[in-house]
Amino acid sequence: MTKKILNRTVLSTAAIALACAQPVVAQGNEEVVIGHVAAATGELAPYDSVTGVQCMVDVINEKGGVLDGRKLKLLTRDMKSDAALAGTAAQELIDAGAKVLLGPPTDDGLIPMGMLAMPLSIPVISVGSTQVQWPDAVPGIAYLTAYGDNASAAAAAEYATQQGYKTALLMISHDVGSYSIATPRYFGETFEHLGGKVLGELNWNLGTSDYSPQITEIAAMDPRPDMIFAALVMPDGGAFLRQAKAAGLDIPVFGTDTFDDPAMLSAAGPGGALMNLASHGYPAEGSKLKEFFDDCTERGYKIDNVFFGLGGEAVEIVRTAIEVAGTDDPAAINEAISNLDNMAGITADSITFKDRDGVPLKDVVIIKGTSEGTFEMVDRIKPDWVPEAESTWKPLNAAE
Repeated sequence: MTKKILNRTVLSTAAIALACAQPVVAQGNEEVVIGHVAAATGELAPYDSVTGVQCMVDVINEKGGVLDGRKLKLLTRDMKSDAALAGTAAQELIDAGAKVLLGPPTDDGLIPMGMLAMPLSIPVISVGSTQVQWPDAVPGIAYLTAYGDNASAAAAAEYATQQGYKTALLMISHDVGSYSIATPRYFGETFEHLGGKVLGELNWNLGTSDYSPQITEIAAMDPRPDMIFAALVMPDGGAFLRQAKAAGLDIPVFGTDTFDDPAMLSAAGPGGALMNLASHGYPAEGSKLKEFFDDCTERGYKIDNVFFGLGGEAVEIVRTAIEVAGTDDPAAINEAISNLDNMAGITADSITFKDRDGVPLKDVVIIKGTSEGTFEMVDRIKPDWVPEAESTWKPLNAAE
């Protein structure tokens, strides 16, 4: 989840800084530097993971590092959830010899990083963003660690149709960037592709604490939808679920990675049992994610959410690419990432970048809320059909 707004203003700002960028030169047997421009503090911090990245660096170094014994060195700069600081932080890391840059979960922070990295062929990998348009903004060096919003929405739609749901209502907000607009429509397009019907859209606004108007409108629909899809964030999602349940509106509510926030269950109360989500991963017994969580816990790290696992997975992508390339040259690492095929991941069983233009194909975990106030994993889906990133599909009554 991110704000995911393509901020074209930062493109020109970053372009000015290109003249200051200097080529990165290989440094023999020295440490291989990974730079992380992180949302370590601020409102985006729950959707990034400095600690997950650092733990995986520790694990890899303990096992011998890369390239016959070279250690990874992580340098982190906090962009404080402020996109204006991302370019400056990226330049500092490039100047410090970073061969790869990990980035924050927002396009407006990633784009200036990419503009600085592009002439040097330095790969830029977002740890937490799911915005499929970001790699297109800086083509050739930009990657997601996570799945794209279109893929997670498609997986949710595939699961919903498997459960027999035939009609859906989309809840849309223009306040959380393209995430809260495009993701529900990706779901709707896939749902209809699979034979379902979208009954329409209903607007919500960020910061809403009283959802009684929306709940009343849904309750009065004839016919009522079998389910609702909404890209709700905290605390709005918790408020909607709690109030819907209290009003007797027992309609399943589907979402994607914003529902991953553990605080959502406590905020939703009994309404948490209505929640279904397409998640980045689930630490089931025997899974690589559970193994990684347990290892890092023993090392003294605190696991806040699944984004910790994505942090580790981003570093594992870098490690694999360095070994495939056989060098720490940024251009070679970049080429190796772009050709990774069926790589074993941490949050996902399989990750493929080959022929994907920076957006990996991954399996998506489906999770449900329970009446006991917990999550349970119910399926793992690699969607058979995914809508185009620039889809113009809308239900008939969609607001412009």
